[in-house]
Amino acid sequence: MRVQRPAPAGLAVLLAGVLAAGAAEAKVRMFAYDPANDETRHVAGPLTFEFRQKLVFNTILAIRATEAKATANLKPVDESTLGKGGLDPLIGANAPERDLYEIEPGDEGDAMVAAFCPGSKKGWASFGRLRANRDLRVRILGDKPGGGVRLCHTLDFIYHGEWKAYEPTTVNPREVKVPHFPYGG
Repeated sequence: MRVQRPAPAGLAVLLAGVLAAGAAEAKVRMFAYDPANDETRHVAGPLTFEFRQKLVFNTILAIRATEAKATANLKPVDESTLGKGGLDPLIGANAPERDLYEIEPGDEGDAMVAAFCPGSKKGWASFGRLRANRDLRVRILGDKPGGGVRLCHTLDFIYHGEWKAYEPTTVNPREVKVPHFPYGG
């Protein structure tokens, strides 16, 4: 019988330090993309994606129209949000665009859903990983008026460059939870 020895304390401290450094190094970046084909040019035009880069993964925060003043915030959601089968029946089981985000309603979100997926009231976007100097495919999904979800567009983009993002001090307004109190009290 083989006896396992506990890992040395130094190794645990080193691992904790690496993980903490990775979390502390998360920063907001913005990559700009140009349309790669006529469909993408017609539906979306050039877009900029704002995201928080962490050690192992990214969290996309917003889609911005590069040539206009329009921004839609994104919220990560689970595939189960789409119903039975998740993304597989919509984009295929082998599609690499598996990071799913809901296009948040309000502000320009509703207008972006209407532009990307006419007839839909709710919209989602599925992405692969955003990487510098790499092209990007985004799958746009929308709800059907009679129920269910449909694939509206597959948008292909050519990497254009990185914007120098504003580095927030300590608080990102998108991450602040503000309680809603009743009026008059």
